[in-house]
This record gives sequence, structure tokens and C-alpha cells, in this order.
Amino acid sequence: MALYQYTALTPEGRRRIGMVNADSIEIAKERLRKQQILVTKLVSYAKKGDQLTLSPSLLIGFTRDLHVLLRAGLPLYDSLIILEEKYRRTKLHPIFLDLCDQVKEGHLFSEALKDYPKIFDPIYLSMIRAGEESGSLEQSFYELEKLIGREQALRKKLSSAMIYPTFLASFCLIVIGVLLFFLIPSMSELFEERALHPMTRGVLSLSHFLNQHAFSLLSMVVGIGGIFLFLIRHPKGKKKMKELLLHVPIVKRLFIETVMARFCSVFSILFRGGITMIECLRLSKKVMKHPSFEEIVTKAEKKVLEGKRLSEEFEKSPLIPTLVVRMLAVSEESGRVAEMMHHLSEIYEEDIERSLNRLTSFIQPVMLLMLGVVVAVILLAVLLPLTDVSSILK
Repeated sequence: MALYQYTALTPEGRRRIGMVNADSIEIAKERLRKQQILVTKLVSYAKKGDQLTLSPSLLIGFTRDLHVLLRAGLPLYDSLIILEEKYRRTKLHPIFLDLCDQVKEGHLFSEALKDYPKIFDPIYLSMIRAGEESGSLEQSFYELEKLIGREQALRKKLSSAMIYPTFLASFCLIVIGVLLFFLIPSMSELFEERALHPMTRGVLSLSHFLNQHAFSLLSMVVGIGGIFLFLIRHPKGKKKMKELLLHVPIVKRLFIETVMARFCSVFSILFRGGITMIECLRLSKKVMKHPSFEEIVTKAEKKVLEGKRLSEEFEKSPLIPTLVVRMLAVSEESGRVAEMMHHLSEIYEEDIERSLNRLTSFIQPVMLLMLGVVVAVILLAVLLPLTDVSSILK
């Protein structure tokens, strides 16, 4: 579908600007005619509905605002009209205009949201649909606000944890580069026609090689980097990379904690919203973002359909932590699966923070030690011949 922006005249003679979502401009005109809107101008919007995207913060704001207005007792259409004015200068504005029109026509809100798949994912749509069916749409928005907020907080934790190691690695490379590309070449004349220590000869040879072939080496690094990026963006390459990470001890634990935190958080919210366990599994596995774990849940989903318990199927996989299996088994007996999954998500979110702290505290001294060793070797290689020169002068 495509978005069309229209200009129309109200019965009072005022100009009105709005948006309509339709497969063609003719269908858009027909849709507006049925609403008895006197259109004076109708043009295609810059982006199609299925191409529009939103930042997580804007989506949280949208969800929170609708929750607050619905909680205050306002009907959905009136809530959308109020928010349309608030978000008039944002990317959400054309979406609000279209949603207002669709709700006014009598379409379900979940059906209207389907036109924007890059903004409202299947989990979001399922929660809204469940809220519409149960008459608890306000509660659905509340749960979605918490879910999106927790996912954003998790992403921030993971990205911020990598900022310092990345900065430290860049600093190390810059220091080593300055020494090899500038300091050593500027002092090479001092070492000519002298018997040099093997360490000094090695450093001088390395510096000379790097300076002579700098462009070729840079091209090779860029090429290898480009190939690597291409491979990890390709579905098969990305899958292989994620599988390899599970064999790195220091990363494996963090990876499992992140996957389980996402899965348990989404599952608990969906299950609490009245969605069936099969549908919860189908939707929750999409946030795991790891083929090995998705395969585990897919197999479990089939077995649950046959009448098996979820905990029994999870127990067969070595990747699913024992804590999840045992707590899930207990909750299946007591009938408190949603509550237990929520508790598990909180446990794993705390574990992620501890694992990130351990990882960064391990990386920092290792990188500093490596930098210290490299710099010490280079400086020692430079100073050894200079001490010989000073002894001769004396």
C-alpha cells in the first residue's frame, strides 16, 4: 500500500490536510468519497506505509500516550485526534492521520496498524488484537510500553558496554601506528652502519615494510573488512557467526543470558495478555535473534501441539539453562507460567549487567597489558642502540 496526502474542504469551508493509505490513487479517491470528504488535492506521499520506520523512543512515546489517554477514559478515535496534534511535526504525523481515518471508517486498530510492518511488528499487532478481543486495549498498551522500554534498555546496556573497549582498541592502534609510521622512521638514520640487536632490526624492518607498503596494506584491510561485513550481513554468514560465538566461553554466557531475557520477557507479556502458548512461542522466538535457539523453540512448539510440556522439550537442549527448565516445570504445575517467565526475565537482565561488567573488567587490563608490551618492545628496540652510542661517546 501507498500513503497519499490530501487537501480537503470541511463543511465549514476550512482547509484540512490528511493522509490515506490505499493501493492506488483511484482507491484513495473512492475511500475519501465514501467519507464525504471534498478533496481539492491528492498527491502521493514520499514514503510508502510499509517503508516508514520509527526510533524506539518515538514508538515508546506513542504507546505510552495512547495508554494514558485510554486509561483516562477517552475513546480510541478521540485519543488519536489529540495525539495527531502533539506529533504534528514528527514522522508519526502522517501515520496518525491515516490511523484516524481508518478507525473513523470502523476498521479495527490492529488491522490499521498492519499497513506499517516496519513500525509495528507481529508482537505489537498480536498484543493489540488480544486487547481488542478482551476489551483491555489500555492494558495492552501498558504491557507493550514496558516491553519496548526493556528491550531498548537492554540494547543500550550492550552497546554502552562496548564503547570503552572500542575506544581503548582504537587508542592502542593509534599509539602503535604513530610509533611505527613516524617515530621509528625519523630515527632510522641513527642506526645506519651499526651492528644492531635482533630486536631493533626486527622493529626497523617492520616499520620499513609498513611504510613501503602502506597503501597496499590499507587496501587489503579495507577489502577484508568489506568481505567480512558482507558475509555477516548475508543470512548464512550471520547464522554461522552467531553459532561460532556460542563456542567462545567468555561470550557464550552473555549470549545465552541476552537471548533468554528477551524470550522470557516477550513470552510473559503475550501469555499474560491472553494469547495461546503456541502463538506465544511462535512470536517470542522472533526476538531471540539466534538460529540455534529459534530451532529449539520451533521443535518445542510442535511437541506442545502434540500435548507435551514445554519444560520437557526445553530440557532436551543443552543451550537452555537448567534454571529456566526447573522454574518452568514448577510454574506449569502451579499454573503461573506468565508470572514465572516474567521473574526469569528480571533474573537474566540482572545477570546480563553482571556479565557485561565482568567482560569489560577482563578486556580492559588485557588490552592495556598488550599495549604496554608492544610499546615497551618498540621503545626498548630504539633505546638499545642509543645506549651503545652514548657509551662510545664517553
